[in-house]
Amino acid sequence: MAHIANRSRFRVTVKNKPDLTQHFSFSKVAAVEAYMKELRAQGYKPRAEQLDESWLVRIRERGHKPLEATFESEAAATQFIEKTSEERKRGLFIDYTAALKVTFADILVRYLLEETSRKKSGEVLAYVLEGWLEDSGPRGIELLAQYREELRARGRKVRQPKFKMRQPSTELAWIHKRLAEVTTVDIEGFIDERLEVVAKGTVDREIDRLKAIFKVALKVWDYNLAKNPMDAVRRPDFFNERDRRISADEERRLLEALAQLDLERAVQPVLRELADQEMSNMQFTSPSARKKVLVEVRNRLRAQAEEEAHVEPYLQAFYLFQVMTGARRGETVNLTWDRIDFEAKTAYLPETKNGRARKLALRQDLIDILAELPKNTAFVFDVGLDHIVGAWDKACSMAGIQDLRIHDCRHEALSRLAETGKFSIPELQVFSGHRDIRMLMRYAQVLG
Repeated sequence: MAHIANRSRFRVTVKNKPDLTQHFSFSKVAAVEAYMKELRAQGYKPRAEQLDESWLVRIRERGHKPLEATFESEAAATQFIEKTSEERKRGLFIDYTAALKVTFADILVRYLLEETSRKKSGEVLAYVLEGWLEDSGPRGIELLAQYREELRARGRKVRQPKFKMRQPSTELAWIHKRLAEVTTVDIEGFIDERLEVVAKGTVDREIDRLKAIFKVALKVWDYNLAKNPMDAVRRPDFFNERDRRISADEERRLLEALAQLDLERAVQPVLRELADQEMSNMQFTSPSARKKVLVEVRNRLRAQAEEEAHVEPYLQAFYLFQVMTGARRGETVNLTWDRIDFEAKTAYLPETKNGRARKLALRQDLIDILAELPKNTAFVFDVGLDHIVGAWDKACSMAGIQDLRIHDCRHEALSRLAETGKFSIPELQVFSGHRDIRMLMRYAQVLG
């Protein structure tokens, strides 16, 4: 028997009042009701909705091991139940749930504890992997501290370097994804970024380290993956040859697709709430009967949901920010509101990959779309890197665009700037934030 439960947060909103938006844990129903009551007392008409971001699945069948896993959407949870049922009937079931319960960062910590001491260059390897944890953000720093405590508990030496000899990375947030959800795109985004600051040989060695970690996780620790993301990862020679430009027609189609995804993100919670209200008193003879009625109800209520939904153009704003500023993906995702000066039309990046702060000039049309985004948290693009990366791939597919990566927007921005003929290579260097001017020589021909 399969059981599915929505463990997503509740969100309370008031139309055209983003400053009143609040989120609550799925278990804080009383707090949601209290806040709704408070808003109504002030004359507002609040809407409460449970998001589609965390679904718990439990499957218990006679003759099979119980399964439990969490998914980021109801669709993914339902797909897992259906796939598991079908594979068990055919005797082809492989248990992937273990890889859904650990992150790649957890795997890194275990590899540090159990495997690095076996290597001849174990200290060097540990230094690199500890650096990955440190560069991945607050959660990585927390895991690094826990790892060092474990070393002390085991009576092993804890290395505390006095200075850094490495080039830090801004593209490691993905290591906190569940192991089963890490993709080739995640890893190649890391490679893209590393090639800007370190030699190809260094990146090649980092790829080898990632391959070794995945191999141990799959072959020794028995984590099952439908696909090893390292199998399709391409070596640095491929990346150095990229010269992908974005045509005007591709940009138009891409923006249309991103706008559609922004709309869907706003509409789906409203549509789900409207459908739940209409179907709350209905009874069904089977899940398939309910699914059939649900499709009909959602189609009928779609127009109403679109009218009531408040669209936040995160994806369109993200693309325009990338292609207008030439910022690195990690710089954009980590940008906070206090670093944007709407009057001066600038965005300040205090910590960039080359260690130097820089200021980005923002065009008025970019300023206008940024002003449409809610300011509920400190971050400008408060949807998460995973959502942006997944939406990018989907938008490219919807628009019929092939072989276009987020990182290509940076090259496009610099190419467009060079084509104006108003800037020298050193001036482009200030704009892009490249520390090594050799990285910009590819634009010398454009500059003439």
